[in-house]
Amino acid sequence: MAVPDTVLVSRDPWAPIVTEHDGRLLYRIYIESGHASFHRDFPVEPDAVRVLRDDAERYYFLFAALHHPCQLSATNLSDAERERYFRTILFAGRDEVEAFMTALDRASNGAVANLLRIFTQADYRQLRAGRWFDMGAGTPAA
Repeated sequence: MAVPDTVLVSRDPWAPIVTEHDGRLLYRIYIESGHASFHRDFPVEPDAVRVLRDDAERYYFLFAALHHPCQLSATNLSDAERERYFRTILFAGRDEVEAFMTALDRASNGAVANLLRIFTQADYRQLRAGRWFDMGAGTPAA
């Protein structure tokens, strides 16, 4: 009989989770793309799990940043690009994270900020203006 995954981080029903499966830590993101619903699993390090568990803003930033490129195979990230997303969003200083998120948001025509608007109480106008921290993104939508 298979042992079920242990959920280590979970915030919302449709938001990413972090699980432990056979000693491996996995970040699972649920993707909606047109009529398709699917998920992707990515390996994650213990330090990243701690940030995802303890910092709601960075948790939601990573979700929003990864969701858009994961929707289509044409925009899917390479392993190196995905690792850069994790490293920057979870571990970089606030200024670097805000610059990174703003660049991703602009390249996606506002899709990154919009996903945060849907899942959290983030102020969409502030996000679009390049201000990401302390704008409500750490508070789930009601």
